Amino acid sequence: MEMPWKQINEMKLTPKITNRSKKKFEYFSQCEDALRLPKIKYNKNGYTAEECFHAFETWGSLLPCCEPELLTRALNGKEQHGMTVTMIAEDYIDRLIFAIEIERNYPEWVQKDIFGRASQLAQAKIGFTPKFVSKKADFTTRKMQLV
Repeated sequence: MEMPWKQINEMKLTPKITNRSKKKFEYFSQCEDALRLPKIKYNKNGYTAEECFHAFETWGSLLPCCEPELLTRALNGKEQHGMTVTMIAEDYIDRLIFAIEIERNYPEWVQKDIFGRASQLAQAKIGFTPKFVSKKADFTTRKMQLV
């Protein structure tokens, strides 16, 4: 069975980009690091960076791109996102950061990544998931925190 991205590439169809994928692309493309990943070649008849990012997220393959620098920034941003989520999750389970700070500073889908990773880390580190992690709450009551 032929992969969908090959069919899209051969027919020059426009991939249907979901709102979630658009939000991720916008968030990740804010990354200013465009030097760590291999250089993506420019193709004047290629797809937009957003379409290429969606194809990479969906099928794991890069389409020819007419905006290689923007795509590289988005892919680097995605890579850095994983490290950032892990660091914030570690700080959360070590009680160095409050849930309310995570809620204020990150989009909902990033919050979900952080709390999910915190649960995984707590399980690996102490053998169970503390209630404040599973409830996405703070380890103190919110009444005690300065707002």
